[in-house]
This record gives sequence, structure tokens and C-alpha cells, in this order.
Amino acid sequence: GHAVFVDNFYNSVPLAKKLLAEQTYVTRTLCVDNPKEVVKMKHKKGETTAKYHEGVMVGKWRDSRDVLYISNQYENEITTIITKRGEEKQKPLPIIRYNENMSGIDRQDQLLSFYPCERNTIRWYKKLLIHILQMSQLNAYL
Repeated sequence: GHAVFVDNFYNSVPLAKKLLAEQTYVTRTLCVDNPKEVVKMKHKKGETTAKYHEGVMVGKWRDSRDVLYISNQYENEITTIITKRGEEKQKPLPIIRYNENMSGIDRQDQLLSFYPCERNTIRWYKKLLIHILQMSQLNAYL
């Protein structure tokens, strides 16, 4: 199977179940409105809880804000990491793996947002071409 890390635009428990049936593992963050029983839980900083259903884990962890996540690959175990400042910090394993694999994409999105060339008045295929050119320029620069 494959392991996929995606952002919160593509998030649903049924999708995670379908991918698991196809032997594809997925880890991602969730929007705050999904699913209700996990969203309602209250946590203090550093606390985490998880709900499991048919091989899919939905978790909530409180850092400086609530973080919802879903994974059909990792358990909700707390792992200690060393930050860039040399401090020890405890995080759920799915969050650690997600951050390791998505940090480059988040940085690219941030850098591209400073120079938006797409306009509402141009056709979709021109927007796509402009976006691909911007990504190519950014990748060449980095």
C-alpha cells in the first residue's frame, strides 16, 4: 500500500475508510466542524483523545489551539520530540508524521500567496498555467 498525507480540504471519515479498504494509508488534519463528538471534547494544553471506528482514528489534541486529525495508519500515541530550540515537546504521532511530510508544501503555499497572479477575469486554464509557472519558478529558486 501507499501512505498519503493531505491537508484539510480533502477530509472525511468515509474517504479514510475507502482508502484503507484499498490498502492506502492516509493522515491529515480535519476542519473544526467534523466529526461532532470529537469537536465537542474540551482539553487542556497537551491533552489528546481519539475515537476509533473500523480502522480509522479521529483525534483531537490541544496545543496553542485545538488540532483535529484523522489517520488510518498511526495510533494516537504521545511521542516526545526535540524542537529547533532544543526543548522537549510531546505530540501525538500522527501530528509529528503529518508535519514531517507536509512542511514543504505549507511553505510553498505561503511563498506563492505573496505574489498572486491569478485574477478572476482570466479563464481557468490560464490560471492553471500561471500557477504551474509560479511553482516552477519557486522550485528553481529554492
